[in-house]
Amino acid sequence: MLKFALGIMVLCLNGAMVFDAMAGGSGLNTAVVINQSSSNSCALGNYYCERRQVPPQNVLFINWTGGNIVWTNGDFQTNLLNPLLALLAARQLTHQIQYVVLSMDIPFQTLNGAEVNSTTSALFYGLKSQSGPDWVGSTNSYAASEQDFAQAPPASAPGYSFLCTMLTGNTLGQAQQLVDAGVNSDGTFPSAPVILAKSSDPLRNIRYTEFDNAIFNTRLCGNYFMARTNSDAPWGQTNLLGYETGLANLSVSANAFVPGAMADSLTSFAGIIFGPNGQTTELAFTGAGAAGSYGTVMEPTPSLDKFPNPQVYFYQARGFSLAECYYQSLVVPCEGLLVAEPLAAPFAQAGSGRWTNQNVNATLSGTAQLSVQFAASDANHPLEQVDLFVDGTFFQTLTNIGPAAGNVLSLTLNGYPVNYVIPTNSTVGSVASGFASLINAPASPISTNFSAAVYGDRIELHSLSSNGLANPFYFADGATTNSANLYYRVVYLPRSTASELTPLRMDPGGAFRIQVDAPANIPYVVQASGDLAHWLPVFTNLPGGSFEFVDAAAPNYPHRFYRLLSSPPDPRPTLSTPSGTHTGGFGLHVDAATALPYAIQGSADLSRWASLATNLSGGAMDFVDVQASARSSRFYRAELLPGLQPPPRLTFLGWPTNSGPAYRVDGAVQPYVIEVSTNLTQWMPLFTNVAIGEIRATASSSQGAASSLATFVSANGNTFLDSQAHAMSGLSVMGTAYIGDSLSLMILKTNGVVVNLAVTNQSSSAGIASLALQLFDQINSNPALQADDGVVADDLTTNFSRSASFNLYARGIGYPGAALQFQLTAAGSFVTIPQSQTNLNQNVSDLQARAHVYVTAGSRNVALTFPLDTTALADGFHQLDAVAYEGSDVRTQTRVSLPVTIRNSGLSASLFLLDLPASSPVNGTYHIQVTANTNNVSAISLFSTGGAIGVSSNQPSTTFNVIGPSLGVGLHPFYAVVGTTTGLQYRTAVQWARLIAGSP
Repeated sequence: MLKFALGIMVLCLNGAMVFDAMAGGSGLNTAVVINQSSSNSCALGNYYCERRQVPPQNVLFINWTGGNIVWTNGDFQTNLLNPLLALLAARQLTHQIQYVVLSMDIPFQTLNGAEVNSTTSALFYGLKSQSGPDWVGSTNSYAASEQDFAQAPPASAPGYSFLCTMLTGNTLGQAQQLVDAGVNSDGTFPSAPVILAKSSDPLRNIRYTEFDNAIFNTRLCGNYFMARTNSDAPWGQTNLLGYETGLANLSVSANAFVPGAMADSLTSFAGIIFGPNGQTTELAFTGAGAAGSYGTVMEPTPSLDKFPNPQVYFYQARGFSLAECYYQSLVVPCEGLLVAEPLAAPFAQAGSGRWTNQNVNATLSGTAQLSVQFAASDANHPLEQVDLFVDGTFFQTLTNIGPAAGNVLSLTLNGYPVNYVIPTNSTVGSVASGFASLINAPASPISTNFSAAVYGDRIELHSLSSNGLANPFYFADGATTNSANLYYRVVYLPRSTASELTPLRMDPGGAFRIQVDAPANIPYVVQASGDLAHWLPVFTNLPGGSFEFVDAAAPNYPHRFYRLLSSPPDPRPTLSTPSGTHTGGFGLHVDAATALPYAIQGSADLSRWASLATNLSGGAMDFVDVQASARSSRFYRAELLPGLQPPPRLTFLGWPTNSGPAYRVDGAVQPYVIEVSTNLTQWMPLFTNVAIGEIRATASSSQGAASSLATFVSANGNTFLDSQAHAMSGLSVMGTAYIGDSLSLMILKTNGVVVNLAVTNQSSSAGIASLALQLFDQINSNPALQADDGVVADDLTTNFSRSASFNLYARGIGYPGAALQFQLTAAGSFVTIPQSQTNLNQNVSDLQARAHVYVTAGSRNVALTFPLDTTALADGFHQLDAVAYEGSDVRTQTRVSLPVTIRNSGLSASLFLLDLPASSPVNGTYHIQVTANTNNVSAISLFSTGGAIGVSSNQPSTTFNVIGPSLGVGLHPFYAVVGTTTGLQYRTAVQWARLIAGSP
């Protein structure tokens, strides 16, 4: 049993040293573009700046009066692109800004000659031209990269690249709701589901082939729930984190989505958000509460590359921001408009931080010594880098830990160790690539059992075996330095092997994670108690096997205990009669819960039994007694064959580096123990393997030759996860069918049984589509194909009776279904695809058992003391922001703020809001007075949202006019900078005023 206690730690942060977490970006990295000619654009942009703490210098005001639908490339460059790039350069923000938010009433279409791009994609990677059937240079290299955007912008970008989104809606209120849907989601770890819907529209449901991969990856995350369905009716569904479908028209229930949700439909014109449009637009999703949606702004080809891949939800589960998720899921985004709150990050793993040696508004002078501390959320999310921002602008990097050369990362796959020593100048991405190359190397003994693919800092591992029992297991006796007088053997354990519970970690929300290790095919129940007397079931696993269980209710209890109840299955095989008849014999189906060998026996009198077939590998099988018709009566039974299972083979492999003697175990069919002896009489157990048939994966990190441990590797769990997908392949027929033409399908099941189907054209008016439909129906009605070892036909599409296609799916789940074979044959004047005997393995990658391995760098705790040269800053009031970045490609930020006062001279100034109270009508003109304490003044500049709004020269006191409509409804900061002829500067304290709708 396991016990853990929940506690709450409260830190006193001197009142103002609060922290936020933002995945891969924050308001510091965001530029907001406001159309000053639109009061709604001003109000929405100001609202966004307030909610996301966007510094006022990050706001660009433009004046566009040409409508909110379309502008030319010239208009785009003159009114948006060039002013934006100039503003970033002038304010030293070029390398700081990664996100650009367009605040409503800005055109969403940009004409590139006669071609149409979306305005958001034009800022993402430039305008694209069309040549032939596709877009020149339109591929987005950032797609599927899982890399930090700053390090991997799209290769075809013309010198600039931004994660650009548009904030808009049918009303200002709806657009503000979109902002709230994003901001309110940060770090909430919602348990709401994502629905991937395959609609009945064959032109628009094409993303269903990508569903299984995304579902598999989010299952491995363990914090996210996705499900696929066949549906044309999202109406009525609520409490969703996502919805992906393909329909021209649909209705979405009000409040269908929880904060942070992403939802979209694959159709032609979902991105035509304003103007004539007969299809449902993406605003239907954002209006129902989604924080982001996507749609094309012109007629696209029905290409998967032009619409979000369902992996968008996996990226969200990793912790990426919403804009990062969408742009990583789009291979060709140039035709698509992204309406979204870009920074939403429901699964960001927040760290914590505090300034440690300064009080709020402390006075600093000369070179001040400042200290700041950060703590990562857990060991799998270390902190790598800390930057200092002053008044919202990057000032300096305080530390950048990075992978430490000499650290050693270790991964064991079914016991086989793979060790990687970190070279100099490494990044988490290069470490992941180097690590994967060791696994894939042809000389590696496990390269035939596993493959590794790299996505940024993530390694995706696949098992290449369709039978877990066939995988070898590796063992090294690390405690032995000389095996000259040692002997090793493998011994089976009794069948009733106990299962184990191992505590893992507590999630940020308090949920507790437990690893259950149990033999496959043995059902078990996890029970929980608060007092060791009353136990309630909290999780049931009928298939058995190892599993990572999450107790989401754990935060509700001061103490929590766990235990596991299981019972071994009846190892005896059972017989059943399949539906249908077998020509010339009698068919039997055998189900077996274990891999123990058995024999099928027959008798005519229940007294004398003869063996008819033997299955030494155990498991289910089908058997046909071809002699049954020659007998008047026949009885059958299946019996275990104890002692016939061969013992596991133990092969000596040698002495790996930094290890004892290594061995390989093959052929185990039940739990076993590896034992060692010095005299062949007395044996001592060294290693026990209870999870037979499962693929084990463990990861660890060590300091190695480095001075500290700063590079880490972690796996998603202790075992590979089996696939829940169904093996599939597509079939097509094309041409003209005449009377007498036929179409035949042969299906070879994994037990060797062959099922032949055939249809013949009987009508001169019938075509290929009719013939394919007949075969389609015959597949789904044939009795021999109805069990788990059979197939089902689905996704029938036809084209004017001259072509037809459909998919064959295995009825059973996982990799074994890929062993099914089929051959489609035509007798007539039409062709079939494929044209040869083929396995049902078109989606083989989705069928293989899978695991994720993540590489990170940094430290779980970062404490810094650093010098700040205050003479490089103006005297007066400033805000210092220390930002720590997670040491992965997700780069979640943790930000702590400290207001300070700098005093290195006698210069000072005061700012007075003369007739501008804390809340004032927007349609007014107000006055702000700034007065310096010296007559030696060269300039006084007044700043607010968007930068400087007034400058006065050579006057010690100035009264500025503030025109309310030019700023718009919202909360605005006001501060002044006074400069003297001797080069001194003073920055006044920031004062805030909210402009509200109405006239004074």
